[in-house]
Amino acid sequence: MSTFCGGTPGSVPSYSPEDWMATFSDSNGGNGILPTVMPTMTNGLADDTWIQSYIKQLQDRNIIPRAPEDLGSLPSNMYNSPDTKDPIASFVQKDNAFQNSVKAEYCFYEGRYFSALDAFLQAVASSSLAGNKEDQSNVQGRLNATKTLNQKLTLLIQIVNGASIYKYDTAQRYQSGINSVNGGLQQRQIDLQRQNAILQKQNATLDINRRMVEYTAEKNRANNNLLTIYGVLNIVALAMVFYVART
Repeated sequence: MSTFCGGTPGSVPSYSPEDWMATFSDSNGGNGILPTVMPTMTNGLADDTWIQSYIKQLQDRNIIPRAPEDLGSLPSNMYNSPDTKDPIASFVQKDNAFQNSVKAEYCFYEGRYFSALDAFLQAVASSSLAGNKEDQSNVQGRLNATKTLNQKLTLLIQIVNGASIYKYDTAQRYQSGINSVNGGLQQRQIDLQRQNAILQKQNATLDINRRMVEYTAEKNRANNNLLTIYGVLNIVALAMVFYVART
């Protein structure tokens, strides 16, 4: 997310005090990822335990997309039809939508934060010059709005950071599966290159016929061996019959 998506130095968005307290609404009518009730923040930060618990709530509500379980079985279906890859494509699409929504939410509050901060600094300067109670009350109101927006931005960053850690951990869990896929693809590439070398030869047809003859001859030898074994077994069986009959 851009550091100045809510404005640039020397060009701060102009919002009214009512706009400062507005709540973000995404394209689906949701309120983004910030909670409706802010948690207790110590030294400007929410507790890590609360962050982890809240991220799980967002996942359960499908606001933060979970990586599909299908990724774990990817090595076993890597050669199947493209339809088997839909869960991955769907996850990527949802994750991109989540990132875009977070960027929009961050910029929404950052613009209002810069506006409130600028108004607060102006009120401080005006109050120090005039020194009347009305200006001092104005300063306090703008200070409160600035502090609230600062806390929202800080909490938003903490939540996004926690979600990023979850995505990293998920990627690590699937690393073995990815390595297996890569190994399978490399072996498939070697096989295809070997077959391509045969097909590219001018006498490819003769070579393939020779290999087929070799395979057929080998198969015939195996069949002859089986017939020999069956013949021996038949002789043994006949001998046993004669022996039993004579006794």
